[in-house]
Amino acid sequence: MEFDYVIAGAGSAGCVLANRLSASGATVAVIEAGGSDRHPWIHIPAGYAKILDHPRLTWGYRTAPDEGTAMRALDYPRGKVWGGCSSINGLGHVRGHPSDYDLWAQKGCTGWGWDDLLPYFRRHESFAGGGEGRGAEGPQPVEHLAEVPELLTHLGRAAAAIGLPVLADMNGPEREGFAPFQQTRRGRRRVSAARAYLVPALRRPNLTLLDNALALRVVVEDGRAAGIAIRRDGAEQVIRARREVVLAAGAIGSPQLLMLSGFGPGAALQAMGIPMLRDMPGIGANLQDHYIIRLGFRLGARRLSANHRIAGWRLPLEALRWAAKGDGVLTWSPGMFSLFARTAPGLEAPDIQINGGPLSWAPLPPEPGRRFGGIRIGVPEAEPGMTLGVWQCRPESRGSVTLASPDPAAAPMIAPRYLATEGDRACVLRGLRLARRWMAAAPLRGIVAGETRPGPAAESDAELLDFARETGGTVYHPCGTVRMGGDPTAPLDAALRLRGVAGLRVADASAFPDIPVCNINATVLSLAEKAADLILSAGRG
Repeated sequence: MEFDYVIAGAGSAGCVLANRLSASGATVAVIEAGGSDRHPWIHIPAGYAKILDHPRLTWGYRTAPDEGTAMRALDYPRGKVWGGCSSINGLGHVRGHPSDYDLWAQKGCTGWGWDDLLPYFRRHESFAGGGEGRGAEGPQPVEHLAEVPELLTHLGRAAAAIGLPVLADMNGPEREGFAPFQQTRRGRRRVSAARAYLVPALRRPNLTLLDNALALRVVVEDGRAAGIAIRRDGAEQVIRARREVVLAAGAIGSPQLLMLSGFGPGAALQAMGIPMLRDMPGIGANLQDHYIIRLGFRLGARRLSANHRIAGWRLPLEALRWAAKGDGVLTWSPGMFSLFARTAPGLEAPDIQINGGPLSWAPLPPEPGRRFGGIRIGVPEAEPGMTLGVWQCRPESRGSVTLASPDPAAAPMIAPRYLATEGDRACVLRGLRLARRWMAAAPLRGIVAGETRPGPAAESDAELLDFARETGGTVYHPCGTVRMGGDPTAPLDAALRLRGVAGLRVADASAFPDIPVCNINATVLSLAEKAADLILSAGRG
């Protein structure tokens, strides 16, 4: 089978590329390891809590134990389905701070500054609220919350009381402050990248989707990427590309596929018995992610929390409300609001993001030898409560993705190395104390009745860091593992081309030089939109 373009991965980036490249009239094949997105929990916004560890819809990855996580191995959900992580995430649609992308440009990523990327943010979105700099005609619907909980009004007043603005549009010109979340949703349903981009494009005869197909390696002939070898229905074949091969398998899948193909740290590849085509230590390095620490608070009134609305016999009532009215708890995200703040002098952008909602989860007892226990996400507490998730926006820590086996079906080794620097630990402490100061503000007296996690007994820096290490987890934002840059150690150039081989690009979150200050899906969509332009321009040239 031969096509003009062969794309590995039908996640957020791959869906954009499939649509835009096939719209040009070129023949396009998309290779996806997962299957269709028909599972009902995908399309119900709150269904994310049911599918993050689904054995068919996710890869089932776990991280390597590390000091930053108190030697815990963490679940590391990655979508294995049409739409990839956009089909299992929390629906958050958040643009980065303009300085995020200007910093990319300063690192040699010419054409990736904020002014360069803003047209692509506008191109991909259709925002029902309108406003300065927002897109109105893109494929990806973006909406305000279908139900705005009463608690958000009180939280906004408390944010103002501690000196932070309250924003009507979290993706507008001003980013620092408190705002309700925006979701990749239309009405009652999630709209993943598969639904926004891929499914409509599948009507075109020049687009072929090969799902339930495992990519084995990039086939290179005479120094040029000639296609991708796959295994499907037990048989192996090569899907050949006349023009380009584009990897869009994500921050874990793209470096893994490159290493399986002979591109990566040479000694490690040779030790695995993989013929080395090009020694590129930067492939699999530079892994960045946001590390979230969840605080719990008791609310003073039952009506302010949704705990009682999803417990026992009341959950079916919410399902009826969702079906009949298109709102209610089943339209909620894990983050119903977000607060961005600078917690140190001299910063050009927020260094802390706090997300949350008026739900709190049943506690889990501490494991032996640890002081703090976790929570059972999806199982509400009996008493009214809320959860705040605190994370550092621009972590200094860098991890890696490496091969654990030369078997393409084996999971790679994922080592995020959270909290590895003193700067990261200090920032997280500032974030936790900011959350507490926010909850203690005068407008929340009588609204917030007390802290339940970790509780007032955890006050010292050492105690709070123990809490962060023993209970924190990923926010599902891995990126940077095949970074672009102007320096020769960057695997990709500013056109997303892999150095040293023709006809091969990487166009997904792995190409980020640095993580944006926020949830990353909107940036992935914008990167893929720009990548499609770069690819089509090269094809015309």
